Formats: sequence, C-alpha cells, structure tokens
Amino acid sequence: MRLPTLLLPLLLGAALAAPAPTPVQPGQTWTLSATTFDGEVLNTTLHLNATPPTPGTFRADRGSLLLDARADTLIALDLKDAPEGGLGLACALRLSTLGQAVAGRTGATGVLASGPLTDLPTALERALAVLDVTRTPQEQADAARELRLGQCTLTLAPTP
Repeated sequence: MRLPTLLLPLLLGAALAAPAPTPVQPGQTWTLSATTFDGEVLNTTLHLNATPPTPGTFRADRGSLLLDARADTLIALDLKDAPEGGLGLACALRLSTLGQAVAGRTGATGVLASGPLTDLPTALERALAVLDVTRTPQEQADAARELRLGQCTLTLAPTP
C-alpha cells in the first residue's frame, strides 16, 4: 500500500511527537532505598495499581509515582505513614536515568526529600532544583548534601 505523499510527513510528525515509552507501567513493584541527610537508612516498596494511570500519576499502595516526561523527572512518593506524624518520602530523579537503570537491571539514583507532611513540599522543591542544576551523580550528591537533602535509589523489582 502506498501512502499519499502529503500523508507521509503527517504520520512521521505524529510518530516523532509521540511520547517515548516509559519504564513505569501499571502493576509493577518498585523498591525505594533511601538515606536521609541525617544518615537514617530507609527501605520501602511501592506496588503500583494494575489500573491505567491518570496522566502522569501512577497510584501505589503507599503513595504514587509522578512522571513528567517533558521535564525528564519522576517523583516516587511514600506518604503512607506521614498523616499520622510519620516520615514522608519523595525521591526525585531523572526519568532518563530510570530507563537506563531498568535496562541495566540496576537502580536509578536521585535526591531524597523527607520529613513531616508540612515540610515535604518545600524539601521536594529543593530536590527538584538539584536535578535542574546538576549533571553528574557526584554533583547531585554534593548539592543534595549542601541543601540538607538525602539520596535515594529506585529499583524495579523482578517480576515473579
């Protein structure tokens, strides 16, 4: 079948504009390993719902994964214990590093914002700012430490 000459550029343009596939899919399980600025080591597991996500938001049993492909960011939130005064966790990382990590079966590193629910939005803004201004893992770690933020790793759990 031959496509009309005018239709070919439209189809190519649509294919190029289509969002790239994301390594995050409904039903997956992700492990969040984190170290707070104070040195507390935390590990949690986020089981994503099997239902399709709302745009950019994958709901999980303990929180959610917020994906922004245009900004190349992913935020893994564990807020399960925060409403009762526990620690809220927000791991901000570059989406592009997550794709590479999944392909290599390793974890993607990011910047950890943690604290009570009232402090978390401000800390998360600082974590996203770190991602905006750093280019290497070492720069990211140095900037996070300077802003009293932690480090985190998000890893896709193997499927059974």
